[in-house]
Amino acid sequence: MFTYEAICRYCRKPFTLREGTKKYQQYKVNRQANISCDSCERRIEDDSRKYLFDRD
Repeated sequence: MFTYEAICRYCRKPFTLREGTKKYQQYKVNRQANISCDSCERRIEDDSRKYLFDRD
């Protein structure tokens, strides 16, 4: 199994991309792309949902 190591655009920590995932394909096509790790991605999605449902 092939892996790439990328740096998260938000937390600036390295993380691994495993072969067969969508992020792996994106990184393979464009290695200069800004990709976020799974934990940061979940945090952003949760914050956006919270904002969507909390606004009046």
